[in-house]
Amino acid sequence: MIKVSCVSKTYKVPKKTYKRSLKNIIIKPYTEVYAVNNISFNIEEGEIVGFVGLNGAGKTTTIKMLSGILTPTNGEITVLGYIPYKERREYTKKISVLMGQRSILFYDIPVIESLKFYKDVYELDNNEFKDRLDYLSGKLNLSSLLHIPVRKLSLGQRMKCEIVASILHNPKVIFLDEPTLGLDIISKQEILEFFRYLNQNFKTTIFLTTHDISDIDRFCKRIIIIDKGKIIYDGDINTIKERDKFKIVEITHTNSFDANNLITCNEYNLISKEEYKSKIRVKKDKLNEFIDFVLHENDILDININTISLEDILNGIYERSEHD
Repeated sequence: MIKVSCVSKTYKVPKKTYKRSLKNIIIKPYTEVYAVNNISFNIEEGEIVGFVGLNGAGKTTTIKMLSGILTPTNGEITVLGYIPYKERREYTKKISVLMGQRSILFYDIPVIESLKFYKDVYELDNNEFKDRLDYLSGKLNLSSLLHIPVRKLSLGQRMKCEIVASILHNPKVIFLDEPTLGLDIISKQEILEFFRYLNQNFKTTIFLTTHDISDIDRFCKRIIIIDKGKIIYDGDINTIKERDKFKIVEITHTNSFDANNLITCNEYNLISKEEYKSKIRVKKDKLNEFIDFVLHENDILDININTISLEDILNGIYERSEHD
């Protein structure tokens, strides 16, 4: 379905300081900077994959190469049997790219007019267009919004209309770049559930990038982590860094309590400490022993036990990466 093999993307950046000479005035020296550095992965039909990383890690560059907007400097990409940047005209009829920061709807005219425009772009006949529009607007409850100018819609309403415009042609692969950016929790949940519905009922392959780690955690079974242009993890979201072997114990305490007194062995690890609250990572097989120990402390006011979050794990990975 999606095959990425040894792909790199570099950009030429002018040197800020260099020795002045006639040659350097005519041809300014530059350095090559890697946005993406020798990445490889395969995605099968019907997978939902989360693609995460810090700002500047290479996420958007990768999506642009996968969608054919950018040409790789090195390596090979094929999606649905197409080479994206070489066969864009036919290829784009099979995929969709939805970027939360960019609108594809026309701002001052009713939504339906934008959708009619994309009907012609994707070469849909009238019956196909009507059937798809009826189906999608029904699933997303958009019938009452179709004749309202885009500028008068709320962000959540506009995003749902963006989705309809992006998938009118029934794409086999959907690339999502921050699709829930700025949305309230209800709109975000509705949109993610809609994409889950597409995946389950039509085996639509979904490639999602977002800074909202909770979206990845709820929506994806597989996660690819990119850092400084390189893939540092690719695998099951539930097994990353032995996630199921730990619990997070959140302790509320008086301000005189010192959480460091609890860290008596390497099975306990202090994650964060505030004036009245501390988070400690504990191995599951040591949990009862740890709770017993905590209950004998007079300064403890409350205890909560949670599964270790994906966000905590990723923060640890990024921190280690910065020191490498």
